[in-house]
Amino acid sequence: MKLLHLAPILYSLPLSSARTLLLNRRPRSDIPNTHGTMLLATDGGKNFDIDVTVGADNQPFKLLVDTGSSDTYIMRDSFTCINATSNLVIPEENCNYGPETYTPSSSYEEIPGETFGVQYGAGRASGVMAYETITIANITVRAKLAIADTSEPMGDGVNNGLLGLGYPSLTSAHPGKTVPNDTYFFNRAVYSPVFNTMYEQGLVEPYFSIALAHTTRNRTSTFGGYLGLGELPPVERKGEFTTVPVEIMNNIPANFTSNKRQRAYWAFTVKGVEYGTAAEAENDTLTTDDNPWQVFVDTGNDFSILPAAVVDPVNARFSPPAVWKEDLNIYVVDCDAQAPVFGVKIGDQTFYHAPEDLIYDMGHGICASALVASEKVGMVGNVVLNVLGVPFHKNVVGVFDFGKNEMRYAQV
Repeated sequence: MKLLHLAPILYSLPLSSARTLLLNRRPRSDIPNTHGTMLLATDGGKNFDIDVTVGADNQPFKLLVDTGSSDTYIMRDSFTCINATSNLVIPEENCNYGPETYTPSSSYEEIPGETFGVQYGAGRASGVMAYETITIANITVRAKLAIADTSEPMGDGVNNGLLGLGYPSLTSAHPGKTVPNDTYFFNRAVYSPVFNTMYEQGLVEPYFSIALAHTTRNRTSTFGGYLGLGELPPVERKGEFTTVPVEIMNNIPANFTSNKRQRAYWAFTVKGVEYGTAAEAENDTLTTDDNPWQVFVDTGNDFSILPAAVVDPVNARFSPPAVWKEDLNIYVVDCDAQAPVFGVKIGDQTFYHAPEDLIYDMGHGICASALVASEKVGMVGNVVLNVLGVPFHKNVVGVFDFGKNEMRYAQV
């Protein structure tokens, strides 16, 4: 789920190309990969898409892999694209989805009395709920899908929707034929998402894993890592896994999760951070901040959105320092800047970011720090949330375990 909503200028920047570096993603022969699949990195390594087929006729699509939401939605044929500011209908291509759209197949079964409506930081989508057949990583299941017939611009030019991997309490079906779009966070008709349906039917173990690839700062499509369903991805790890329990988020109102205090996001408490310049790292004088804060992890978010008390001093360690630009809603940094050392303390380990993952090339000579203050942009409704997004996940193998309600991370 994208919380960071960049200024419109950034969505119209042209594409450029560069060679891609595949770092720390060497296949391991000792790990089976029967229910794993490769990801496609798009938009300069900010989005990660997976191949799926849908329907009795196996229509092929690419969907954004998103641990920060729970619905799987697909844009149907002849959908309506809506301008997020004016609410006016705009050309379909302005929504920037991929060329394929879904046409109801013989296995399509619309669910009466339910409506799909979701609010992301990047925009809204709505439509109907339906049972349909979907295949992901050699696993075929009949599950509830959201078939979207209306959307604001949210695509990456390649995908045609989203694969949500969060907890069922975040699903965005709603009772009734129509739902006001300012109530999408509430009044949920909770259901079992696609992956949960797979393990409930005994098709897969109750965990999935993700390893995102490092990419250079370009805006082309390239290898993006792996998603494993009930298994680990075939990559080398530098150490053992650390384990943390999935927590109920303290500041999420109960009416966001059907008036129950329950797990929704893949959330846990970060114990602290370490940061500093490369020289400070060499001299073993990194700054340590051991103030804990709660966070959720989101592979659908381009940026990591963390407390200002963390972000501001880290961004000041870029050489030259990153500077907040209100009109762009980002911390602008020199594209050739030297990135700082930055590590996040989780469980009994500190996970460090590769320097190249802390700078995003937005095009037009504009580069941004991958770290943004949650007090500035990390909003769901009126709630401020902290997010570990794509920059963090390019440096770890993450295991998301519904069976044990825990998360496991290892550095790569």
